[in-house]
Amino acid sequence: MSSSIEQYLLHAALLCGMHPTNGTVVYRQQLFFVANRDLGSRNHDSDFQRALETAVDRKGLFQNAEKGQGEYMLTASGFAAATAHAGSVRARYAPTRRDDFRLTVRGHLGKTKVELKTRGVKSTVYLDGQVIRAATDACRRLELIAGLSLPTQGTSAVRVLHDFAIDRNFEIEFN
Repeated sequence: MSSSIEQYLLHAALLCGMHPTNGTVVYRQQLFFVANRDLGSRNHDSDFQRALETAVDRKGLFQNAEKGQGEYMLTASGFAAATAHAGSVRARYAPTRRDDFRLTVRGHLGKTKVELKTRGVKSTVYLDGQVIRAATDACRRLELIAGLSLPTQGTSAVRVLHDFAIDRNFEIEFN
């Protein structure tokens, strides 16, 4: 059965232990990567973000924990929609706040090993184990290696690399 982006987010919320009665707060990136890793979504960060903003502003399924922090709480109507879609779901992950979020995404582009490690809001890119100081530089190097385009104009290079990793089925590890 195919799911909408909103349904992926709601199901991911349950997997992250979100419940309206306990005030659980979760960083949006945890929801996005749980949906992609555990639920088979292939959506990009910006698609998830748009759906999450709609779920907050228009539908009342989530609410901002603190505006501008990227942290959300599940509302009672969001919980009802999540359980109507996914049924009773046992949490697989502890809910994670922004500053505590830990993620490693890794894979290969040709012979080049690509790793993106995120700790809170800071991400570090490694190509063949070498630290690349700026995500934009990593995008330029990957473009040269593979002859592809990773447009970073007007968007976050880290977000571009996340999308790149999702599109190429990179391994996703919460740590």
